[in-house]
Amino acid sequence: MKKFMLFCLLFTFLTSCDYVLKKKEINTMVKIDSVPELGIAIEKDKNGCIKEAGYKWSIIKDNCIRISDEGYRLNPIDDLGNLEPSKSAYVLLNDDKLKAEVFLQDLPKSIYFSRKSKSEDFLKNNYKLSIQTGYTLSVNDSIIYRAAETAIKAVVGSDVEEK
Repeated sequence: MKKFMLFCLLFTFLTSCDYVLKKKEINTMVKIDSVPELGIAIEKDKNGCIKEAGYKWSIIKDNCIRISDEGYRLNPIDDLGNLEPSKSAYVLLNDDKLKAEVFLQDLPKSIYFSRKSKSEDFLKNNYKLSIQTGYTLSVNDSIIYRAAETAIKAVVGSDVEEK
């Protein structure tokens, strides 16, 4: 019986030491390492640009960009006052303005232009981009896009100039 009591006492002592020596977690919340997949397909192009978020690959920037944020907007010649960006073309120039990139909504890739001097127009196949007298894009010598018209509108009544 003494051996049994000694064994019980020893078992209780070791068990209580194990409890005392363990770190107690204050936060009992369960941490989840990852969010379960939502089943949303994200389509990326061959360069890793997310199309649904409006990103396209830029040769000039050598990165994915949102053309509407970084490009100069051109509108169709028959609708220059258009406020709908989905019909617009966008032009991106490098720092020395010897290279240009045009993004058209109908084309999956941009049109990359280069020129030797700033006095020349950009030419590529049947496309011509002119920036000397306002931005224009021509196809087969017919202007199809021109710089978008800017409209300055009053935000509040005090923005309107009194004459």
